[in-house]
Order: sequence, then C-alpha cells, then structure tokens
Amino acid sequence: MNLPNTYTAKITIGIVDDSQAYREALIYYFSQLNDIEIVLVAEDGLQFIQQLEKKQPQVVLLDHDMPNVNGMSALCQLRHIYPSIKFIMLTMFMEKALISSFIESGANSYLNKSASAEEIYKAIIKCSETDFYMNEWVSDALVSGIKNKPA
Repeated sequence: MNLPNTYTAKITIGIVDDSQAYREALIYYFSQLNDIEIVLVAEDGLQFIQQLEKKQPQVVLLDHDMPNVNGMSALCQLRHIYPSIKFIMLTMFMEKALISSFIESGANSYLNKSASAEEIYKAIIKCSETDFYMNEWVSDALVSGIKNKPA
C-alpha cells in the first residue's frame, strides 16, 4: 500500500529494535517501497546513538524494551540534540501511562508492534508531513492521562 507522499525525495528511516526477526521483517517491507529509504539499522539504543553521529534519518522506528540503552533513554537523550528527527515508538507495551510518558518526552507517535505494516507506513508518512500520527488507542491514552492528572 503506497499512500500519497507529498515529498519528492525519499523519506529516510532508521529501525531500532533488539528483535532480529522483527527488524528483518521491517527491513523487508520498507525496502520494497519506492518512497522510503532505510539509512540506519540498530539492535539496541547504544548502537543507535553511535550510528546517529554518521547518519540522521528523518523518521526512526524505536523499540522501547532493549538492552544497553532502552527506547525512553534514547528518546530523552536525542530529542533535543536532533529536534528534526521524528520518533515513532514501536513496542509491545500498551499501558496508557507509558504512552503518555513517551508522547510527553517527545515521541511523535506510538504504535504497538502488532500494528500492520500499512499502519506503520502511514505513521511514517504522517509524521514526515505533520509531525504526529495518533491512532485511536494513543488518543484515548492521552485523553485518559489528561483526565487523571491532578488539577
């Protein structure tokens, strides 16, 4: 599924996940699309941080639960150093408080790893164009977090 892309150049992405099988599935899918170019692949947050010194993708698919440096630590370290990078958290954890925490820390989107390749692709395009992609689950989590915050 190729959604319209208003960019004339390819969107460069990074894939950061400690699961080799999941990384390879994402690489396989996105390498077949004409408007996406994978420029960075890392198996943990530390490797990702080191690679960013050489290549900065426009969008990063970032796992949360990884060895060495987890996704939250990487996001917090890098959000201010690389403000133009869009971070899409891609994780198995769907607790509303965690989702809110990532968005408040600067994530541009948050998806469950069970999301379809098409939804991940849509998030990449939307984050590139509008800075954010929120599906219904994330919107509900954020609204719930606002309602539960003390006044």
